[in-house]
Amino acid sequence: MEKTIVLGEKQIKLKSSAATNILYKRVFHEDILLKLGEYSHNIKEMERLQTKVEALRADKEKPKEQVLSEMTEILNSDAFTQSSKFQDETLPRLAFIMYVEANVPVDKLMTKLTEEQYLFWLMTIDRDELLGVVGQVMDIWQAGAQTHSKPKN
Repeated sequence: MEKTIVLGEKQIKLKSSAATNILYKRVFHEDILLKLGEYSHNIKEMERLQTKVEALRADKEKPKEQVLSEMTEILNSDAFTQSSKFQDETLPRLAFIMYVEANVPVDKLMTKLTEEQYLFWLMTIDRDELLGVVGQVMDIWQAGAQTHSKPKN
C-alpha cells in the first residue's frame, strides 16, 4: 500500500510491501514483527494507564504528594517505558523504511541501506509530528503486510 501523509507542512509518501519487514531487519538488525507485537500488547495497558491518569487529574481530594507518587509510578511502568521506546526508536525507523520504499527507485533500493542514511532522513522530519501520525503509519504498514492472494480451495 502507498499513501501520502502530512507532517507539518511536508507531504511524505510512504509505502509498505512484502519487502518492508526484510528491509527493516537488514538495516536495523531487529525483527519489526516482534516490535509491533510488543507495542500492540502495550497499547491495551497504555489505555488502562491513561484512564488512571485521567482519574488522578480529576481527583481533587487526594493529597498532591500521593497524586505525584502515583503519576511517577505510571511513568516508570514497563508498558509506558516500552511504548515510549517504540515511539522514539521503532516508529521512525519503520517510517524511514516505508519512505525509502516509496521514494527510491528499486535498482537503488537494492544497494546497501545504512543507519547513516536513516539518521540523515531523521534530521529532515519533526519527531513530534511523526508521533502525531503513528496511526496512519501503522495502517499503511498493516495494509502492505496483509496477504493479497486468495486461497485456491
